[in-house]
Amino acid sequence: MPKIVDDETTYRAVIQVIAARGYAGATTKELAKAAGISEMSLFRKYRNKLQLVKQALTSIIDQADFAAATRYTGDITADLLRVVQFYQDSAVKHGQLIFMLVAELPRYPDLADLLTVPLDMFTRIEGLLAHYQADGVLRQEHPRHAVGALLGPLLYTGTLHRVMPDDGFPPLDLQTHVTHFLAGRRTETE
Repeated sequence: MPKIVDDETTYRAVIQVIAARGYAGATTKELAKAAGISEMSLFRKYRNKLQLVKQALTSIIDQADFAAATRYTGDITADLLRVVQFYQDSAVKHGQLIFMLVAELPRYPDLADLLTVPLDMFTRIEGLLAHYQADGVLRQEHPRHAVGALLGPLLYTGTLHRVMPDDGFPPLDLQTHVTHFLAGRRTETE
């Protein structure tokens, strides 16, 4: 009788292996071993490595409930603080995985499909910022530029922590960051 494959256990194992070894460095044999299943079971259930990694990424996003993190409430400070806190928590938890996948994209164009999952998060943030622009709370600018300004400092800080963990670089105070973001982007009437 074939072993029942637990998706969540498999996804966690896949994420850990890919984050540590990269997409190219993670063989299906290693992925199966880390998940505690046979390579044949892995192929039977998920068809191929690309499909498996995409399902694992989708599972991460679904569990994280990004829709709730980007919900419009009318309180821009609370909404943006919730977004940056969620982004920072996700980056700490899964940033290495995304970093590895992005780094390997030029050599493996099929990975571009995988990035649609995390890119959807940015699209949701754009929608939230566009809503506040339409309300007249934020100045008009392309929402992607606003997302870059909101998340850029978190990305910068996270990258420095990843490449120079003992540098003593101070953590970003999220409340102060949101306050400064709003100071530069609120409309004159706000």
